[in-house]
Amino acid sequence: MALSTITDIRDIVIIVAGLLGVVALFVMIIATIVVGFLSFRLLRAARKTFQEGIPPLLENAQETVKTVKGTAEYLGDSAAEPVIRAYATASRIQRMFDVLGGRRGDS
Repeated sequence: MALSTITDIRDIVIIVAGLLGVVALFVMIIATIVVGFLSFRLLRAARKTFQEGIPPLLENAQETVKTVKGTAEYLGDSAAEPVIRAYATASRIQRMFDVLGGRRGDS
């Protein structure tokens, strides 16, 4: 093989590598532009979702909290309070019998 043939092959390989590098650079630039565009659209869609989706969700949560609060107050008034009164009355009656029976313990 002649020395000029080896140098010709080397020159061809260098030229092909340079062309492939330029093609790869353009592909990377295009990929970067596409990824940037898609990221921008995703960010816009996320903002729109947060602006339109979160306020109704918060309103529903506030309504639920008000409903639970009202239910707890109703149960406190209609269920717990009569039970507490019944126990208090039973305790008074028991204490009355203890006093009438001569037991003076504080228990």
